[in-house]
Amino acid sequence: MPSSTPAGASSTPDALESDLLTKLAATSALEELQETLLGSLHRAGWTEKVTSLATELLRAGRCETFDDVMEAVVASAEGRSHPALGSKHSGEQNGEATSNGTKEGKANGTKRGGKAGSNNTDNTPYDPLKYIEEVDVRIPDTVVDEGVRGLKDILREMVDMEDEGVSNGEKK
Repeated sequence: MPSSTPAGASSTPDALESDLLTKLAATSALEELQETLLGSLHRAGWTEKVTSLATELLRAGRCETFDDVMEAVVASAEGRSHPALGSKHSGEQNGEATSNGTKEGKANGTKRGGKAGSNNTDNTPYDPLKYIEEVDVRIPDTVVDEGVRGLKDILREMVDMEDEGVSNGEKK
């Protein structure tokens, strides 16, 4: 039976993945996408929130090692609970958070004036434990969407992709 795979194309998923990775490694496309996404995260205040959370976890004694901090921050970024984050983080999985990664009624996942390292303008005492429990370091949907679009653009240059939204097998 003749192969329906075009000449030079891979016939197995593993071979296709290997071919794509080889082609991607030969370009700077992924590095450029990474830089773009890091810039977007920084502009959104995400990197500052992650740094503040890590600092407060150490200051409050909730984490003692780098690995402990990484586990807690990654759990928070994924929207999972973690013992170092306190009890309020487990409630976020029950719909308190909005789809863009911020809580209703709070700017950027922090309470009024409660951002770590900020000047408190409403005279409410800063509570680091409350900050740890309430900060939201999930990656904003806008940045995720930007990454998906960027990766699709890179892949379109290398392969003929079929879009799920296109009917009858028409290719974009």
